Amino acid sequence: MGQEQRIWWYAFASMMVTISTLGFARMSFGILMPFMKENLSLTYEQAGMLGTATSIGYLGMVLFAGILASKWGSKRLVVWGTFLVAIGLLYLSWVTSFISCLVAMAMIGVGTAFTYTPLVNIVVGWFPKQRGMMIGFLVSGLGLGTLISSTLIPFFTTWFSESGWRYLWLLYGILSLVVVLVAQAILRDPPIPLRKKGQHNDSLLREVYLHKGVLLVAIIYGLIGFAYLIPQSFLFSYFLESNVDRYSAGRIMAFGGIMSIFSGPLWGTISDRIGRKKSLLITLFLGAGSMLIPILFPIQIGFVVSQFLWGVTVVGMLSLIQALSTEQIHHSYAAIALGYTTVFFAVGQLAGPGLGGWMIDHIGGIPSALLLCCGLLFTAFILATQLQKKAAEEQMNLQKVDDSVGG
Repeated sequence: MGQEQRIWWYAFASMMVTISTLGFARMSFGILMPFMKENLSLTYEQAGMLGTATSIGYLGMVLFAGILASKWGSKRLVVWGTFLVAIGLLYLSWVTSFISCLVAMAMIGVGTAFTYTPLVNIVVGWFPKQRGMMIGFLVSGLGLGTLISSTLIPFFTTWFSESGWRYLWLLYGILSLVVVLVAQAILRDPPIPLRKKGQHNDSLLREVYLHKGVLLVAIIYGLIGFAYLIPQSFLFSYFLESNVDRYSAGRIMAFGGIMSIFSGPLWGTISDRIGRKKSLLITLFLGAGSMLIPILFPIQIGFVVSQFLWGVTVVGMLSLIQALSTEQIHHSYAAIALGYTTVFFAVGQLAGPGLGGWMIDHIGGIPSALLLCCGLLFTAFILATQLQKKAAEEQMNLQKVDDSVGG
């Protein structure tokens, strides 16, 4: 298999894995949550805690994902993680209480931790010069999962009444089992280790964990993690509360999902031309603004404009910050930096849905949670102005020198 043919097969397999583990398991929760909430008699606070349970499972295991990947191999971890997500999705179709939902969502979080970072390690290891594009394709699975769920939920609730959400979780679980086979057949561990030989903990502490650029990216990534699950968890419910029928609400969410499919590759290409820092600032500003629109204009056209702006930027900001995390330091530390910054992202995810659900129940309804999301993204925007825009170019030049010396 040639390199050009290989890159498209890996892009396909990576997208399938992220559709399953992030699209179906994470993004679809906010769309199915109103129907689960009604059928299981949950409060918004409990619904938010379900999202938090996934983040707890993710955070608890993402710290060990790199260690386990180096011991077992990234491919094996991706395959087993996707399988665990599939089991969690199948279990969700049978849950009967808040506690059983918590178990299923925590299981999904653990599975996601075992897949995402090792998957990035695989594509960066095989295609270091195309990392921006590959990460963009990988993250686009978020949008595809949202699109599929938004399109299917109105039909499933019509066909199966109040049990429609259960059959959709069942379908996702079955499809995820197929994705396990796809990952097993296509993915391979990269031939070249991503870590320097003979590196020590003291050099990691200095070169990665205490590196100012890496820490700044990590904090920004944490704020994005705090913010981005809030609209995914509650925006669909806001549409329904604002007297938008479920078919129209599904179409609006699907529209945002379509936009987000192209968001990662689009902003990856733009960042190659104008720089990642400037691109990240644009996506954060537009993302923050998109959450203000439905608060100020809680009508259908406002929701459409909001979903367009959110869809076209959310996956882009995720792929840009991930690329930035691998470009602040020497390329041999890239995977370690990504894993480290992802911990901050996971901590943010831990707080977002739970706090958002509490605010909805006790402060100002869903608009208060959307305002929180807006404030978090604007804070990330302010911090992103302090990024050194030359960092990525300098690291790319260092990589070219290393490659030429190695050749």
